[in-house]
Amino acid sequence: MKSATKRILNSFPVLEKHLPSNESAILSDQILSNLSEVEQVFLRLIWFFENPNKENFNLESFYKHLDNEWLELALESVHMFFVDDTYLIQNPTHSIITDGDYYMNQSRFAEFLSENGLNYDRSKLGVYIKRGKAPKADITISGTNYWERSTCERFLEEQKNKKYWRNFTST
Repeated sequence: MKSATKRILNSFPVLEKHLPSNESAILSDQILSNLSEVEQVFLRLIWFFENPNKENFNLESFYKHLDNEWLELALESVHMFFVDDTYLIQNPTHSIITDGDYYMNQSRFAEFLSENGLNYDRSKLGVYIKRGKAPKADITISGTNYWERSTCERFLEEQKNKKYWRNFTST
């Protein structure tokens, strides 16, 4: 399952049971007829994400049926699909930031690691960053680096796993 699909299913879990249902045009039409217009747009988008060589998607449905947070979710999902799922955009030059996103600066990143059982402070994390042992910042604004929460969580898990295996092999 594509990460863009998972992003949509977080907001529309009811659509998950319809993932394989786009095999038959009659069955697809029947399923779509039982959904709201917004749900229809997102289900069609999921079908495209999961099988882009077979399915198509018409952006006109964004314009006609989505607004505000639903339009933002759709656009974020499309961006995620092309960056994370297809790698057609390999070096993105911009990031989509919404109110729901959570970014940490270097101090907050170090606090996060400490709060979760790792002995890090701002300067130690700075050394790890300079040496390429910590992830590069996801975004830089006015010279300040920021990391997405998911980036921080991945690094935390990697460090915990390394710590576990060091302790395991030393005994």
